[in-house]
Amino acid sequence: MSKIIIVSVRVANAHQPSTGGLAVAVERLLEQQEVAGVWLGWNGVCVEDQASIELNVEDRGYYRALTFPFTQDQYDQFYCGYANTCLWPAFHYRLDLMNFLPQAYQQYLQVNQQIAQYLDQLAEPDDLIWIQDYHLIPLAHFCRERGMRQKIGLFLHTPFPCVDILKAVPRHEHWLPMLHAYDQVGLQSKSDHSALLTAMKIVSSGGAASGVKQRETRFGVYPIGIDVDLVQSMAESDEADLDAEGPSPHEPAPKTVISVDRLDYTKGLPQRFRTFSALLERYPDVKEQASYVQIAPSSRSDIMCYQLMQEELESLAGQINGQHATLNWTPIVYMNRAFPAPSLMKLLRQAQVGFISPLRDGMNLVAMEYVAAQDPDDPGVLVLSTFTGAAQCLDSGYLSVNPYDIDDTAQTLHKALHMPLAERQARHQVLLDQLREQCLGTWYQTFLRDLTGQPQPPQPAPAPFTPIRAS
Repeated sequence: MSKIIIVSVRVANAHQPSTGGLAVAVERLLEQQEVAGVWLGWNGVCVEDQASIELNVEDRGYYRALTFPFTQDQYDQFYCGYANTCLWPAFHYRLDLMNFLPQAYQQYLQVNQQIAQYLDQLAEPDDLIWIQDYHLIPLAHFCRERGMRQKIGLFLHTPFPCVDILKAVPRHEHWLPMLHAYDQVGLQSKSDHSALLTAMKIVSSGGAASGVKQRETRFGVYPIGIDVDLVQSMAESDEADLDAEGPSPHEPAPKTVISVDRLDYTKGLPQRFRTFSALLERYPDVKEQASYVQIAPSSRSDIMCYQLMQEELESLAGQINGQHATLNWTPIVYMNRAFPAPSLMKLLRQAQVGFISPLRDGMNLVAMEYVAAQDPDDPGVLVLSTFTGAAQCLDSGYLSVNPYDIDDTAQTLHKALHMPLAERQARHQVLLDQLREQCLGTWYQTFLRDLTGQPQPPQPAPAPFTPIRAS
C-alpha cells in the first residue's frame, strides 16, 4: 500500500477545529497511518458552472487534502436533494419527511461519477480507498466501471433501514446492488448489519450493477468509538474559559442536564424539551434545582424542515421558560451555536446528567464523550435512547429510555438526578471500560485490516465485570 485515500462528501476545514464525529475520526486515522494519506471531498464552496471545477491540493502535514467545489445545481440536487431529502430521512425512519425528484437522483449518480474520475486520476494500483457514508454509496461501482481494481471499502455512519422502509425509497433497487462493487462494507451495529443483509437477499442483484464484475463483498459491524484519553484531557484542562461563554445568563442551578446535538429532526429535540417540562410539572422538587442545557448548532439550514424545527424549538423554550422560570433560575438554556471542543468537554464534565435521546442515530459519539469527560470521583449519569447505535454497543451502565414516552423519560431523568454516588461510580466505571475496549483506534484498525484481508491477531479475553443494567 503506497497511500490511503479517504473520500467523504466534505473535507474538514483546516482553519476550524473539527467537531463532527466523521471529521474527527478521519483526521485521527490519517494522523496515525505510517503511509501517505489523502482526504478527498467537497470544500463547502459552490461555483457558477462545471468549467470552474478543479481539484485544489492542500498540504496539511500528515495528509494532503484534495478538495473541489460543487455547482449550485449539484449542491441543490445531490446534497440537499437525493442525499439529504431522500436518503437521510428514510435511513432515519422519517418517510413523512422524504421527498424525491428524478433529477435529484440523476445528479446523485453524476456527482459520484465525477468523484470516481478524480479517484481514477490520483489512485495508484496498490492504494487503499475508504469511502465514507451514504452520499457516496454508488462510488465504487463507477470506479470499477473505469477499470479500477484497488481495494475499496465503504462505511455507513448512519443507520440502515429495515426492508419495509427501504422499499419506500425511490431508486433503492438501482443503487443497492452497487454495493457489490466494494470489497468491504461496514456498519455501526448488529441491527444495521442484519437489515442490510436482508435487503441484499431480497432485492435483485441485477439491473444497475450489471456490466461490472461482482466481488465477494464482505459485510461487517464496526462500531465507531472515541479517543477516550483525548476527551479526558480536554475535560480536565484549565485552558477553556467557560466564564466567557458560559451557558446561562443567571446563576447556574445546582444540577445540570445537558444535551449536545446537531440541529436535526432525527435527534428528537422537541421531545426532549417537552420531557423536561413534564419533569418540572411531575416533580416539583426539581424546580430551581436543575436546568436543562441544550447545545444545538444549525445544520442544513437550506432545507425547509430544518428551518421549521428551529422555529419550533425557539417557541418551546420560550413557552417552558415563561411558565416555569423565576428571577434567579432559567429551566431551559437553548444555544443554537457550536462550542470549541475543549469548552464542550468541560461543559459535559460539569453536567450531572447527559441526556442523549435521539429518535434514531447511527451511533452518537456525544454519549461516549459525556462518559469519558466525567470526574470518576463524582460522575454524572448517562440517559440514552434505545434507538442509538451507542445503546447497542454500550450494553450496560446507562439508563435506557424510549424518547417517544415522555412521562417515562421524565421519571428516568428524575432517577438520574437523585442517583446515589456509589451507583453512579459503578455505572461510570462499567461504561468507561467498554469505551476503552471499542475506542476510535479499534474502529479504523479493524476495518482496514479486514479490507486488506490481513489476518486478525488473537484478542485477549476481556476482564470480567458484573453488568449494571437500567431498571
